[in-house]
Amino acid sequence: MSGTPLHTHRPDASRTLLAGTCQVDLDLTRPVPPEVESIPLAAGLERAVPRRQMQFRAGRYCAMRALAALDPRFGRSPIDRATTGAPVWPEGVTGSITHTDDYASAAVAWTAHTVSLGIDTERVMSTPQAQDVGSLLASAAELRHCDAAGLSSLEAFTFVFSAKESVFKCLHPLVGRMFEFDDVRVFGVDAAAKAFHVRIVKDLSEAFPSGTLLEGRFAVDRGRVHTGISLGTPWQS
Repeated sequence: MSGTPLHTHRPDASRTLLAGTCQVDLDLTRPVPPEVESIPLAAGLERAVPRRQMQFRAGRYCAMRALAALDPRFGRSPIDRATTGAPVWPEGVTGSITHTDDYASAAVAWTAHTVSLGIDTERVMSTPQAQDVGSLLASAAELRHCDAAGLSSLEAFTFVFSAKESVFKCLHPLVGRMFEFDDVRVFGVDAAAKAFHVRIVKDLSEAFPSGTLLEGRFAVDRGRVHTGISLGTPWQS
């Protein structure tokens, strides 16, 4: 989308995570295209700074494009926002939206095949950020798994945080409650396969008891860490 503040991300790192995705780079030095500026803001964002409004609209823009790719009948239907802040997807669809200061992405899927999904993108943390919050985000064991996969220390802290964000986005609609970062553990990080595993270590619900294992995908690209988790329909039983 040359000439606009939205640029399709190449290479499409997050496209390797899940099917049915859309992702864009953000550039506030360029005019906002009408198809993005016309997207309604959620309540409470009318007075937000332009960058925050752009991030929200870019995420919704990605979601609408992903939905249209899934089924053209969805067209440019607006995506409502629940009281929790989560997107309200059309019936029969699950999805997830993520954004950083300069990037936005969305992924959608039919619930007939995917009961839930979650994606997250983060800028690789700075050293001060990692020193400030790193110990709250990742255990020594989780960091060892990341080190074995060849991630730098800053990439490792960022990756564990992002992976758990994706898990939360994926599971929260299914368990119906908040849960903590230390309720799940990241392990089995495989850089070659761009895959990782998560073990639930505290009962979240009857369907997701302690010991449940999940598998996700990840990519590190252009100073960003992308993660994604999707659950197939067997989780409905």
